Amino acid sequence: MNTKDRLSLVLVGFGIWAAATVAYRQVGSIFFERSMMEYWLNVASTGGLYTLVFVGLMRWRRIEARDWLQGAVCIALPGMLGEIPILAGFAGLMSNMQPETAGRYAAFLFAGYSILLGFAWFMTARGMRFSSREASPTPSKAGF
Repeated sequence: MNTKDRLSLVLVGFGIWAAATVAYRQVGSIFFERSMMEYWLNVASTGGLYTLVFVGLMRWRRIEARDWLQGAVCIALPGMLGEIPILAGFAGLMSNMQPETAGRYAAFLFAGYSILLGFAWFMTARGMRFSSREASPTPSKAGF
């Protein structure tokens, strides 16, 4: 992965984080202050969406699987850092939600970033294993 790819993924990550934060500021209570079943459905579906968007971005940019973990870090880091002041000032900044919702919101963030980074780690390890198999010579079957 080159520097242009890394920079573009950081910018995409920042854009996704900013758009999601604005959306959750407006309608977050719908996602975080209803039943536990709806909350966990939101966590699971959002984790799946993160993964699909990530795979699409990596394929669109033609980034090899061995670099997917690096790509995921580039995408996730702006949001992870951006959430620090949001969570620190949750009651004032996310005013459509109750202050007690900060814990659910933070857990949702941890889950999403964990799903994204875990998936990217798995794909990177898998990609490195396959590329090392292709690079190593295979024994000839001529003598058997």
